[in-house]
Amino acid sequence: MSPEDVSGAASVADRRWASVRAIAADIARLEARDREDGLDDDERVELARLRIQAERASTRAMLADELADRIDQAERTRDRHGGAAGT
Repeated sequence: MSPEDVSGAASVADRRWASVRAIAADIARLEARDREDGLDDDERVELARLRIQAERASTRAMLADELADRIDQAERTRDRHGGAAGT
């Protein structure tokens, strides 16, 4: 694995977390509106949809983080042992 593989995996994880933050901002905006004026039925459906989307997005982000960590660990282990056999 090259350093680009590790940084690529970390970049994917970073983009996944950015998506989670964007969804969370939308949720916070709707929740604030709900506290102030209440939500109509369409907005309540949207809020429920966003909450499900946030849960799924955070799961994907955690998995991407875990994968990036595993790639990084494999790369460090390989480097400590003198590189891959046959290369």
